Amino acid sequence: MNITIQNEYVSVTCQTLGAELLSYKTAAGKEYMWQKDPAYWAKTSPVLFPYIGAVPETVTIHGVDYQIPRHGFAKDQDFEVAEQGSDYVVLAIASNDTLRSIYPYEFRFTVTFRLDGPSLQCIYGVQNNSEQEMPYLIGGHPAFFCPMEDGEHFTEYMLHFEDENVPDLHLQYPMFDNDAILYENLEHRTVKLIHQDTKKGIRFDFPDYLSVAFWTPIKKDAPFLCIEPWCGGTMDQVPCTDMLQKKYVQYLPAGEKKDYLFAFQPC
Repeated sequence: MNITIQNEYVSVTCQTLGAELLSYKTAAGKEYMWQKDPAYWAKTSPVLFPYIGAVPETVTIHGVDYQIPRHGFAKDQDFEVAEQGSDYVVLAIASNDTLRSIYPYEFRFTVTFRLDGPSLQCIYGVQNNSEQEMPYLIGGHPAFFCPMEDGEHFTEYMLHFEDENVPDLHLQYPMFDNDAILYENLEHRTVKLIHQDTKKGIRFDFPDYLSVAFWTPIKKDAPFLCIEPWCGGTMDQVPCTDMLQKKYVQYLPAGEKKDYLFAFQPC
């Protein structure tokens, strides 16, 4: 089921399957989200929980192997609508017999989409209903058109970081030939995907995440770029599927809840 929220600045559409964000469209009708062309990539914004990365066989937690799929199972679940208003919606899933067999914890996981003026806030909420500490990885994977205007080219865009010691990254397709590019230890967790001349594009904030990755499909010259805020591993750890060995693994005490926010808007 698709759900649309809106205000005077923007309308946003998501779906209950996977709590996936499908569209961010301004009041003037401009779309910023990639629109699922399977020739390049048939997703728009999968939710990554409770694992991030490839899974050759299984994921290990405390010495036990589990059949957690690539990038976790949240992206494949049917979420229920827990709350909804004109400019926000809260989608939720919880542990069940099937999920306990591949992730042995009692949890509730929510995805909230909330409009604040032209800014879309995406909040992932993790609640540990187990009697023991719960480890997990978590992240977003939204894809944005790049280029964003007719007549422009992917290679005319750049990533501009708020940290003064981090240089702009001018986009070239070959830089993604070895998969995603990951940035860690940023003081200011803000990045802009903008045209190098007009400086127009989007501003992306990820205050609750410890790293951010950038990705476009290998050797496809795809007209989009994913901005992926992560708490979960580094590129050199991809072959490691022991969750507790991941660099940014999260540990949530029994009975507690934690939110993870990222937000974006045109600039």
